Amino acid sequence: MSRGVCTTGAFRLHDGSYLLFKNKDFGRPSFEDKLFVSRDCFGVCGTSSWAEADSSGDEFSGFSIGANSHGLFCADSNVREEPLEGRNYDELTEIALTEGTDVESAIEAVQRAQERDSYWCANLVLADPSCVATIEIRGTDLHYSIASDRVTRTNHHVHFGAEATDHDRVTTENRLAWSTERLSAAAGLPDILELQQSHDGGASGICNHTAYQTVYSYILIGSSDGTRLIVKQGHPCEEGTAADLLLPLGTHWSPDAAATFQNSFPSSQASPIATEDP
Repeated sequence: MSRGVCTTGAFRLHDGSYLLFKNKDFGRPSFEDKLFVSRDCFGVCGTSSWAEADSSGDEFSGFSIGANSHGLFCADSNVREEPLEGRNYDELTEIALTEGTDVESAIEAVQRAQERDSYWCANLVLADPSCVATIEIRGTDLHYSIASDRVTRTNHHVHFGAEATDHDRVTTENRLAWSTERLSAAAGLPDILELQQSHDGGASGICNHTAYQTVYSYILIGSSDGTRLIVKQGHPCEEGTAADLLLPLGTHWSPDAAATFQNSFPSSQASPIATEDP
């Protein structure tokens, strides 16, 4: 099974707001996200398998990126589908967001899950109002690192090290270097948008136009006004306006707000949306 490659990161701004970003690069030129949204949690559904150009065989589990009503954000990126008997790492992103209230409790929730099961190798990036973090997943092994203001990851392990069986051995180290350099110099949201659109490596840059094309770009932004999602379907470098949406979480929840979000999200699969109205 072959999945995709991604560039992720998190950044806390000087004004007290914070964000988490992800470019989703996939092994077909287009993709239609499926969503979960409730009063407590939002997630873009992860894929546990997919069938080349034919999307009818896609199977979904967990979240590939999401946020909860406590202001916790999480996103993941593939490293390799080992061990073979492992579970989809997207389930860990869902666990982090449904059991965690902040970065620390989310890490603890992921650790508890790994005590029960083995998971495919991946990187998780997390953010809350006070810090950002990374988690490296390798079967039943886990390593986490907490930082004050910015982190980024691609498709290899930094702590555990790259392996010959990693899914991407061509672009991941370059993308991490480019993302690290751009994120280190970032001062605000425009710099993150520019990072997502960048082509430092030509067609195989962070905005990818090669075998694994960027099919979605996301930025979650947290502030005292709630959580916004800036999302664009397709290559972020191309013309077209990204959707800038208020997530219907917590006090912003209502059936009408969920419907507005559903109708505005750029995906033909966003409706019918998986919703809960507690």
